[in-house]
Amino acid sequence: MDDPRVSELLTLGRRIWADQPSMELPHVAVAACTVTGDIARISRDELEGDGDRAALGRELGNLILSGVRWASDLGFDPAECVAAAAEAQRRYVESRASERRDVGKSPPAGRDSAGTSER
Repeated sequence: MDDPRVSELLTLGRRIWADQPSMELPHVAVAACTVTGDIARISRDELEGDGDRAALGRELGNLILSGVRWASDLGFDPAECVAAAAEAQRRYVESRASERRDVGKSPPAGRDSAGTSER
């Protein structure tokens, strides 16, 4: 693990959960959905004018800290997972920017506006 920030998060998570066994994928999936559900509930409450920013921050932190630990529990290097996610997000943003630039341009010869071959 090359990133000391990620390593520190993993150490903290391991210290907190020291007495608990590593989680397996089905348990990680349920826990991730639980945190995501909590974030969705807080979002709904915010839309209704009863948002709790501190609770949202706590749940986002829970997702970060738990995600690092879950990656390790499943046999991944959390720093490598973060690096791979950063690269995937960078490529996604670049592709979206490219799509926005291409809006309104004529399709290549022999293609319709959906990019499929004309027959």
